[in-house]
Amino acid sequence: MNVLGLITSYTFEFALITMIAATLYFILERYRLSDEYKPVSTFAILTTALAVIEYFNMREFFTIENLSKPDLNFPTEFRYITWLIATPLMLYTYFVLTKLSRHAKPIVILTISLNFLMITSGYFSESAYSNGWMPMVSGTYVFSYFLFGVGTACWGGIIYIFIKVLPSHVVKVNDQRNSDYCLKCLGFVQKLIIYGWAIYPLGLFVSFWDGASDTALMREMIYNFGDLFNKVGFALICFSCAKKLSKKS
Repeated sequence: MNVLGLITSYTFEFALITMIAATLYFILERYRLSDEYKPVSTFAILTTALAVIEYFNMREFFTIENLSKPDLNFPTEFRYITWLIATPLMLYTYFVLTKLSRHAKPIVILTISLNFLMITSGYFSESAYSNGWMPMVSGTYVFSYFLFGVGTACWGGIIYIFIKVLPSHVVKVNDQRNSDYCLKCLGFVQKLIIYGWAIYPLGLFVSFWDGASDTALMREMIYNFGDLFNKVGFALICFSCAKKLSKKS
């Protein structure tokens, strides 16, 4: 039995169960939020629930029997559809929490736009490399590497916005009491965007490094952990902050 396939299957099931539990938690604990912050719960529920739906669609692929086959058709499209929907929801959850969705719309639009470009660049980069859509130049898939660079640059832009731009706007929009909580929440969100989101380009880079089936399984395992920590973690951080702000309101 392929041990790597076994681990990949178990991490997939663990991520799915955790996201189901997180969705139920956000639903059951919604009553603890004041009306002002209930939209935070709505976006947290959407983030994890949509991921659960897509994971159910991918479940047949991640059975141990299927992962033991020599030729695998990886669910790349399902992954990127999930990310294309879930990541802007994650980002927008923080903007709703801090009221920036109403008072800093240009920043919100720029951030979400960079996010969409990041995801689409990553998809075409990975698909072009895996499926050989574009011809090789000097023995390398230049088109895939170029799009990988575009996606990484967009990720860097999002990091810059969350580290350099948002803190001053959070303080400007919120009063002293609320801004302290929102800035503390921002600190955790910054770490997730920097370190948690780094999991995804790492998984794609692993594919560039080695096209073997075991390497692809490792990439899928990395993606499973990334979805678990980022989707649940991001939503949980914002939801916890909303609970504290609800007690103060």
